[in-house]
Amino acid sequence: MTTEQVCIGPGGDLFTRAKGVDVIEFDFKGKVALITGAGGGIGKAAAMKLAAAGAQIIAVDRNEKSRQNLIAELPGKHHSLLKDLRPARAAKEVIDEAMALTHRLDIVVNAAGVCHFNKINEISPDEWDEVLEIDLRAMHFLSVAAADAMDGSAGGRIINLGSNAGRKGRANSAHYAAAKAAVASLTESLALAYGTKRITVNTVCPGVVLTAMWERNFIELKQTFGKSREELMKYWLDVTPLKRVGTVDDVANLIAFLGSEEASFITGQEINVCGGFMLTC
Repeated sequence: MTTEQVCIGPGGDLFTRAKGVDVIEFDFKGKVALITGAGGGIGKAAAMKLAAAGAQIIAVDRNEKSRQNLIAELPGKHHSLLKDLRPARAAKEVIDEAMALTHRLDIVVNAAGVCHFNKINEISPDEWDEVLEIDLRAMHFLSVAAADAMDGSAGGRIINLGSNAGRKGRANSAHYAAAKAAVASLTESLALAYGTKRITVNTVCPGVVLTAMWERNFIELKQTFGKSREELMKYWLDVTPLKRVGTVDDVANLIAFLGSEEASFITGQEINVCGGFMLTC
């Protein structure tokens, strides 16, 4: 096959693009994307990615400084909501406020989350409630409120942040693993409930991604299990076939695809972004 041009990949590798092969360029102009946990990490990367492709962002975060910094960085005009999603009423309030601002909702990215590492017999009720309320309960009620508000003739996208931790049990973060396992089931339930409105619902499952949350996790892991950041990183690199940990952009790229028209026939799925880590762990 003849080639059109020589291109340079992200790692500097050369590759050729064949004639007649379409390159996906995401176009979210006219779309409104609501993203929770948008002030940092994967949520922020998703906001930047979707905004760069033309989406109007409604950024939801409980940290005022992070929220303001994101809005200042995003290209174009966007909105933000300061909201702690733990109270039961918060999810519906977010959707009501979002609809009042933009009068439509096309994409929801449930990226708000919290993770703790603790021995299974040392998890306190308060810590259990924090993880399940943020990682699961808020996601359920916000997704339902969003799907009910979406225009059935236009369809919609809901993308939930799961985790590799939800694919297998975890003795050292049982509450987080339980919440993320439930996210996969919730995603399937939402996909079944709202398919007739042309709303797709999928779960993205990152492996280790070096965000501020993970930097806090390293401190907990050291305190609880005595493992240093260096020891843990060596282990993850050893067992990951692609020999690196993930980046927020790795995850945001999949989020953008699942939010696009090109993914209109994909729903109810749980997709790993882990460099093959789940093949060996």
